Amino acid sequence: MDAAALRAEDRAASDRVGPYRYGQTLEANLSPSRHGTWEQLPSGRWLWRLRIESQDAVSLSVGFSTFQLPPDATLFLHGADASAVHGPYTAADATEGQHWTPLVRGDELVLELETANRERATGLTVGHVVHGYRALPTGSQTPRSKSGACNLDVACEEADPWRDQVRAVGGYTLRRGQDNLFCSGSLVNNTARDARPLFLTAEHCVQSPDQANSMVFYWNFQTADCRSLGSDENDTFPDDSLAVGGWDQTSSGAVLRARFGSIHEEGIISGKPDLTLVEVDDDIPDSYNLYLNGWSREGEATSESVTIHHPRGHGKRISFDNDPSSITGFGRSDQGGTHLRIGDWELGTTEGGSSGGPLYDADQKVVGVLSGGFAGCTGDGTDNDQPDWYGRLAAGFESGDYNGTTVADVLDPRNTNAETLDGRPLSDSPDTTPPASVRDFQIRDVDTQAPSVSLRWTATGDDGRTGSAQRYLLRYDTTRIESAADFEQARSVSAPPLPAPAGRTETATVTSSDGLEAGRTYYFALVAEDDAENRSPLASPDRAVALVREIQIDEGGVASGAGSSSQTRFVLNNTQEVRVTLYDLLGRRVRVLLDEEVPEGFRQNVRIPTRSLSSGPYFLRFVGEQFATTRKIVVVN
Repeated sequence: MDAAALRAEDRAASDRVGPYRYGQTLEANLSPSRHGTWEQLPSGRWLWRLRIESQDAVSLSVGFSTFQLPPDATLFLHGADASAVHGPYTAADATEGQHWTPLVRGDELVLELETANRERATGLTVGHVVHGYRALPTGSQTPRSKSGACNLDVACEEADPWRDQVRAVGGYTLRRGQDNLFCSGSLVNNTARDARPLFLTAEHCVQSPDQANSMVFYWNFQTADCRSLGSDENDTFPDDSLAVGGWDQTSSGAVLRARFGSIHEEGIISGKPDLTLVEVDDDIPDSYNLYLNGWSREGEATSESVTIHHPRGHGKRISFDNDPSSITGFGRSDQGGTHLRIGDWELGTTEGGSSGGPLYDADQKVVGVLSGGFAGCTGDGTDNDQPDWYGRLAAGFESGDYNGTTVADVLDPRNTNAETLDGRPLSDSPDTTPPASVRDFQIRDVDTQAPSVSLRWTATGDDGRTGSAQRYLLRYDTTRIESAADFEQARSVSAPPLPAPAGRTETATVTSSDGLEAGRTYYFALVAEDDAENRSPLASPDRAVALVREIQIDEGGVASGAGSSSQTRFVLNNTQEVRVTLYDLLGRRVRVLLDEEVPEGFRQNVRIPTRSLSSGPYFLRFVGEQFATTRKIVVVN
């Protein structure tokens, strides 16, 4: 394989939106009966292990041309360091007798098959090894591919109204001839509303049943943080990306259901809207929390448009066009009606790998899929103001050129003649997974005079730390909030912020309009709730707030030396530098106990080292920028 020549071809096509080629297929014929090693486990079961290496590969995956496992067998796949393990795969994971695996990074891949009887494992053949010569962002040890710095992460606040649609979009790899490609697409609803995992993408990506069989889907692959447009970090993928969904939420194999495009016949996009519908041939776990897009075939040009996609195989991005689209042919502005032309993107862009990504109208319904265009980022990290073309769902809805099936047959199986359909969650199962506990919940700032309290925390997700919770319940009380019963009795803050995507920093300010009163001490607690009303564990800051009007300092008294130390406390009504000094009866300085800036509204503890002091009277001198006072204490040892 001439990787340099392949990269040169890729560079020559880099100014056009299309599938992102990342690998080449190497033919193989590897099986447990002739390759790899067998060992018997202490349990009596058998383990077959096959290590595959392809020099200079940046990623590897395999395609099983025969995948007939015994009912008791399980198959796993991992890289050389076993840091990312995929599986278990069973006989149920075969698609038309085949099975294609997700990527692992590096030039080495290990297959492990566990079965009760090694003689029954012969129905397994590795027929294809995919040598990745160009990086997809599978981790920090892989040479990085780069999507443009003008792309906008779906973690950014501009995407907040589109959280359901973000959950519907996925990226996928597939084999086409010797090439291995990356494209985008989205799950879509159908009028039976039966939660079939139908996936709409572009025909120029997927044309044949074999190509559909080789599809491997990657869900919820996106950053947790919103990176600045034009920044250096925005055109690379962060090292911790695998912690956020990443490549560990995958599905393997699909069945071609409908198609209406021209690539399979003519090799070019012409006269048809470039549509392909497949059905994911895997049970998608409820924990992935995916969504089925709604769609519209009304046929009008969009007044404004949004697309969500995976440029160059990177984490999910979103783009906005605030202007009306126009109905055209592909690449032509004055003839045909197969496509919608986006003149340029106001925010974000598209690139190779974005192909097949959905185009949404103002009602958040899919109206087309990305066929191609010239959009991209300039050298200074801005959009190049070039157009894209999206194949119209309306132009191909009543048509089809595969197996006598139309797009309507698949999306409208009840023959309702619906022109629009709302979206819905993929899973019908009750949502029993609560959001994870809110992290880093702390009091950021206190204004004792207003009074007001500013809080900060790290957003949790909808299920665990994935997605976005539905709402926050923020409450406070004059006593500690330590249990669910305490929380129910506490006073609610009227309008806490809407939850951001997991991992983002959020803030809230509680004021007198929420019921705070001067002169009181308050404790705060926060709970995240999802749309099924599952709640996260209670989160509380580690200290209370004292909304004092005047400085409060504990009165003097007896400081016993029974322990190693005693303590006194004070609270300020404004932030300032404070020094607390201990003096003996003769006015001699014994020790400086505190010398630092003390924030207002928090009780400050000052430790007095009584064990090292002689019994008798002492004085504590408190000196701030705006006050000075003395307290007398008596040490008894």
